[in-house]
Amino acid sequence: MNIITVIPLTRSKMVSELSYFTSSDISKGAIVAVPIRSSTVNAIVIDVKSVSDMKSDIKDSTYALKKLGKVKATAFFPASFMDSCKTLADYYATNTNHIIDKLISSTLIENAHRITPPCIPATATSQNEIFAVQGDDIDRMSSWRSLIRQEFARKKSLVIYVPTIEDVRNVYRLLEKGIEGYIHALHSGLSDKQILATWESIATTKHSVVIIATGSYALMPRADIETVIIEYENGKGWVTQRAPYLDIRHALETISRKHKQTIHVADRLLRVETLKRLDNHELTEGTPFKWRSVTTAKETLVDMRTKKLENEIRDTDNDKKKDDEETKAPVKFRVLSTEIELLINKNLQENSHLFIYTVRRGMSPMTVCSDCETIVSCTNCSAPVVLHTSKESGKNFFMCHKCGDRRSALETCVHCASWRLTPLGIGIDRVAEEIKKQFPMIDVYKIDGDTVKTDKQIHATIEKFKSKPGSVLLGTEMALLYLPEKIEHVALVSIDSLFALPDFRIQEKIMYTLIRLRAAADRSFVVQTRRPLEKIFEYGMKGNLSDFYRTTLDERMQFSYPPYSLLIKLTIEGKKDAIANDMAAFVKLLEPHEIDVFPAFTSTVKGNSVIHGLLKISPRAWPDAELVAKLRSLPPHVSIKVNPESLL
Repeated sequence: MNIITVIPLTRSKMVSELSYFTSSDISKGAIVAVPIRSSTVNAIVIDVKSVSDMKSDIKDSTYALKKLGKVKATAFFPASFMDSCKTLADYYATNTNHIIDKLISSTLIENAHRITPPCIPATATSQNEIFAVQGDDIDRMSSWRSLIRQEFARKKSLVIYVPTIEDVRNVYRLLEKGIEGYIHALHSGLSDKQILATWESIATTKHSVVIIATGSYALMPRADIETVIIEYENGKGWVTQRAPYLDIRHALETISRKHKQTIHVADRLLRVETLKRLDNHELTEGTPFKWRSVTTAKETLVDMRTKKLENEIRDTDNDKKKDDEETKAPVKFRVLSTEIELLINKNLQENSHLFIYTVRRGMSPMTVCSDCETIVSCTNCSAPVVLHTSKESGKNFFMCHKCGDRRSALETCVHCASWRLTPLGIGIDRVAEEIKKQFPMIDVYKIDGDTVKTDKQIHATIEKFKSKPGSVLLGTEMALLYLPEKIEHVALVSIDSLFALPDFRIQEKIMYTLIRLRAAADRSFVVQTRRPLEKIFEYGMKGNLSDFYRTTLDERMQFSYPPYSLLIKLTIEGKKDAIANDMAAFVKLLEPHEIDVFPAFTSTVKGNSVIHGLLKISPRAWPDAELVAKLRSLPPHVSIKVNPESLL
């Protein structure tokens, strides 16, 4: 008879480890079914001891041990993986089961007794080198093709991790030529049957293989994988949206280091934190490494603040030159600049294609009272509402993109009762309306969260756009994932609203967007802005990655932001007085560490207030065992984010 200790694979913050008795011989890493209250859940065995060795402990126990359920698999998880997950649990101040939940697909867990278990490299290098690769997409993919040939010659396999399902499809498409039958894709967009079949194919193929996967497949069923690539390292989608808010990039690197695999982190522009590690010689430059992004497109930055009068200055005896101040006049608000209007015309005449990027959905991302300057906000969560136009009725309505609340736009200012509510900014619907008004003969397609809801709809929209030369495709950030091929003309209509966000990563986000759009353009790249003096446009339009990095690093150092500190953000939602008292108690609990307490950018949600507490500590001092224990002791309603993506 044995006593086993298990980690239940549940999302409950209160359940970390449980013990059961069984007559079966079970090894560590096995997946078993265990009873918890009235249900049965999967669990991982982390310790096995004989009853004879624990008689005194059992006798003194204050609770009765339950009998173990059915054994579903044996030794499914390697000990090194479990050690890595425990290390990650300490880093993110959470339980090990929460880490495993994010790194292993539930399909694999549920079918663990039917499939080949994961393997670790049998003869991995002891160097554990980490390479940083920064370059254009075409160059990086060329490097991976060369690396694949090299690894295949050594009879070794490799895995490429990317943040999203569409990234898996794109990279698969770019690399599959010549290695058909030896390249596999794993992601949550596949059915359970497809996932299991692919897993077994990976496990049983005698030839070396290439695997393109998302982070839910942190383990693979092969012992010959000595190389791990973390691609699109600066992309969106790496941090889980639910607790423990795990950074999958960090988790994959931690696991790969434990397995002594060679790691490559790559993107067109690596994160500031990654580039700082390169400066510190923690990483080695991969080949090729570029500090300047190149493009074949003609670049134009349009200043939307002022314009010349229609009458040109005539240099004659009868007409004197006018002062510059007199030759400029305030511009009536325009959605599209003259340059973009000309580009739309050119695109039509050339039978080419034009993609126009906008940051926001709807007609206008913000509405302000012209009399008292009060921002029209959501009555539920206080976030600024976005003006939309109903397709059915043609009437305007306000919609909150945070909580989804909708209401009629026929209202007065809540502060001064004025009717003069003015929509500000440029949303995708406003751009579409303006193009249709000026160019009724042109087909306009849209990709945003309000227009397309599924991958199938997005791909159908892309195909219609491609099959219709002279057409225009409008898209928000989500569209960029679905445009891996170059487009003749690319324009950016609105990004200025991002500058207003008080977030330390916003400059990096804007730069990454500019670089992606610039790389997508084949002939023309036009950016219109009312903030042309921002240095970010100079860096982005020239592809100057080096100066951007140095400038951003200096700003981060000035305010002690990452990589010069490790941030831990605590968030509490509830009634104002109650959460203020809670936060005050947590501030005292976490002493001597100082906590900066401040309201959330959206200070209320559905009638509740939201506040943050921010700790800045030395990266070398983390994880601190005492502080981790205190954070783990916080009640479940406290959100804990280590190295958060945003402070808003």
